[in-house]
Order: sequence, then C-alpha cells, then structure tokens
Amino acid sequence: MRVNHNLYRYCLFAFLLILGCRDPFEPEIIGQDLALLVVEGYVEVDGTSEITLSRTSMVKDTSAVRMITGARVFVSPESASSFWDFEEVENGQYTFSGSFDPNQNYQLNIWLANGERYQSDLLTPIITPEIAELGWLQDEAGVEIFVSTQGGADARYFLWSFNEDWIFNAGVSSFLIYEDGAVRTREESERVDRCWDATRQPRIVLQNSARFDGNLIVERELVRIPPLSEKLQRRYSIEVIQRAIDQDAFDFWEILRKNSDDIGGIFSPLPSLIGGNVHAMDENNTENIIGHVSMGKSARQRIFIDAADVFPWRVVIPDYEFCNLSTDTIPPNLASNRFRVGLEVPAREVFQDFTLIGYRSSSRECVDCTLRGSNVRPDFWED
Repeated sequence: MRVNHNLYRYCLFAFLLILGCRDPFEPEIIGQDLALLVVEGYVEVDGTSEITLSRTSMVKDTSAVRMITGARVFVSPESASSFWDFEEVENGQYTFSGSFDPNQNYQLNIWLANGERYQSDLLTPIITPEIAELGWLQDEAGVEIFVSTQGGADARYFLWSFNEDWIFNAGVSSFLIYEDGAVRTREESERVDRCWDATRQPRIVLQNSARFDGNLIVERELVRIPPLSEKLQRRYSIEVIQRAIDQDAFDFWEILRKNSDDIGGIFSPLPSLIGGNVHAMDENNTENIIGHVSMGKSARQRIFIDAADVFPWRVVIPDYEFCNLSTDTIPPNLASNRFRVGLEVPAREVFQDFTLIGYRSSSRECVDCTLRGSNVRPDFWED
C-alpha cells in the first residue's frame, strides 16, 4: 500500500498545530494609561435624569472606578439659549429632576474642572411605549424573566436594564446580641437573620422590533434565575426599565454587548470601535470619548415572585453550607470571654427548669447576613 507522503506531512503538521494551540495566549498589553472619558446616562423628558462621568483604567487595575468630580453638566435646547444644570449628588454622578419639551432637540454639555469641554450630538427625545407584559416562566433550567412590548415606526429599537432585589436568610438565625458585657435580645433594627441583596444592570439586553410581525416583541428573555439560587429563597423583585432608542444608540450598545458577552472571540468588535455621540469641543482635543447618551421617556414596571410561587425551590448558599449551632453550652459567666471579640455570636438561650444556664453560638459569618447584604428594608419592598 502506497502512502501519500504529502498528505501525511500535512496531517502531521495540522496535528502539531492543534497541539500548539493549547498553549495559553498572553497578548502584550499597552502600558499607557489612556484614562479615556466615559459618559453614561439617559436624559428623561419627565422625571429624574442621571449622568455618570468616569475614566477608563488599565486592564490589570483592580482599584476603584475613577469618577470625575467637580464637572458642570447641563442640557441646552437646539433653538434657545437657556439651559438646565445637573447637580452632583455623589462623586461622578450628576442628576436633574424636571421636564423637557419632547418636541425639541437638545444637547448634553460637559465642562470638566480642568477646562476641557464636551458636547453630545443633537438628542431627539423618543417616547417609549409602555411594557405590554413583564412575566416569568419556570422550567427545569430555573425561572426565566421576560418582557413583551409593542414597537412601531417611532419606537423600533429597544434597550432594557433591570434592578434585581431579593431577601435571604442567614445560615443560623440569632435574635441575641452581645453588648457591654452582657447578652440581650436584638431590637428590630438590629436584626441580622434576614437581609436584602441586589444586582444592578448585570447585562445588556437589546431588540429590534422590526424583525417581528407587527413590530411585536414577545417574551424577550431578560434574566434567568438558575436552580438553587438564593434569589427565590423567600421573595424576589425585579424592576425593568424599557427605553426606545435610535439606531445609532442601538449599534453602540450592540458593540458593547458583543464585547461583554463574546469576550475572547476573534470575531468580536474591537474595543477601539466603541465610540459614542459625545465629542470634545476643542479641535485640538482628539480624545476618543466612550459613551452614548439618549433622551426620551422611559417605561418602568416591577413584579414580585414569592417562594410559594415556585415551590418546591431548593436553595443552596455556599457561604452557609457548613453553618451549625455549637454543640456546647456557654455559661453566662463565660459569655464575655467568648463573645467580646465578635468572631462568635450568641444564637440560642439554653434553659433548665425555666432558669437560663447559658447560650449556644455560631460564627459571625453564619449569623450576620449583613456581611453579604443589607438588613435595611428597601423603600419599595412589599411583603
């Protein structure tokens, strides 16, 4: 039997090439800190508008986001000399509460403390239709939260963001607290057996209604809650913000989505392609600003899901997997020695013939849910 040596060599080369591809790829990263201006936000024609200003960081920089403070942020109309100033409520976060004429065009202006000035392209307000349905479905893969809406000629492209909140229990419940050398019952405001946690804008969700018959978007998935998630341990809430945007904004967010969802893919858009509609006013300033600001009227809706709605729903919280009460009883005269450092927390009173003889305890990590969330009830929360 004759062997095709060329084919053999080709296959051997391909095999070695495949093996070689297993080596980790460590790209050279430019050491220059560009510190590009990042503009995030949305201008509401009726309500509260928020603009956030920050700077980009180095790839391996794990420090806090570099917010831009002391800037003047204001909106000016296309055909008038008036303006509306934003107020800096937190470092780098600027807000304005009021209304604008939805039939006019506007520009967002940003004047930094160092004298640099930036301005957006003309912003044409788009009125967002109301959310037709915000619902959920349960299957073997968990719980899917979805949204349906009706698009049209004036509202074709949609961007959704959402805020998730849920209540969860600590690994070991304790209504006791050690304070000033003694153990006492916690006040309601001191409870650490149940807390709330949250996520804010965890992913980018877009849709073009022109892809569907009648511009009707049906059950667009927003988020999926996987089995065993603590989000549905007791009660879960999601607020969805729906915004109709123009095609330029849609294209901008689509590039960002692909860079975040498809990171590492050789066909993903390069970060250098991310620009926006905010530009430097000084011709000598060639900085590439990242961010696309839109304007219009948002639509919002909130729903709650109870544990009973998805029963049975088994929950596993890794942080609490091995949490238990101590097996020994700590006498009251030894409470100070055991609890004053704070690593151990009293959890149960132990009585014998109606007389307190001590306490059973657990670690603070198992008892104190504020290490993972907040025990302050959100203003919107409904029981």
